[in-house]
Amino acid sequence: MTKSKLSRGAIVDTAIELADEEGLDALSMRSIGERMGVGAMSLYRHIANKDELIALMTDEVSGRNTYPSVDGQGWTWRDRVRIAAEIDWALYRQHPWVLLTFSMPRYGFGPASLSCLSWLVEGFAELNVSTREATAMAFTVWNHIAGATLPQISGALFAGDKSDPHGENGLQAILRGTSQFPVPPALAELDGAGAGGLTPEELLYSGLSALCDGFAARGAVSTP
Repeated sequence: MTKSKLSRGAIVDTAIELADEEGLDALSMRSIGERMGVGAMSLYRHIANKDELIALMTDEVSGRNTYPSVDGQGWTWRDRVRIAAEIDWALYRQHPWVLLTFSMPRYGFGPASLSCLSWLVEGFAELNVSTREATAMAFTVWNHIAGATLPQISGALFAGDKSDPHGENGLQAILRGTSQFPVPPALAELDGAGAGGLTPEELLYSGLSALCDGFAARGAVSTP
């Protein structure tokens, strides 16, 4: 790529590809320049520093995965929560590093992220709660989605991680009935019972259902 073809968008796209493949730890102006076939200093004509780059990357990825228009859909606020979970679950699995950047104030809440927040808050308005309370509900939903997704993407968040993604932990061993250690009494019924209902994706949606039940109850209390 020649310097004349460099653009902010091309740099951001390349940085996203690099972060997807190798994680945020591999991200530097030098590594991006090498991938684009230009010197690192050329990039600074378009992007001030790495912090600005990561903020741009985060908003770009968010913009590629915005929540859909509600026009003519007739969706309830519960439908919006489910749709947000489906989109964000896929987003984190495709771009694991975004889980980290969304959690850092200086990188989150560019225009695309604010649009997604507004989309959820608008839905929660059906509960007749204040905008502040609806915003808190949206954050609660996002926090749950992020937490439920983390076990699926944790390996990708470690630079150079070569661990077996299918390795068995203590709980999985109990669920499979293969534990080499004594099973705690309170977990005895889980011994050999299988992972049904306890997989990350199942826990994502069962947890959201419980949260939504709580939101509905709170909305009923708040309704005059």
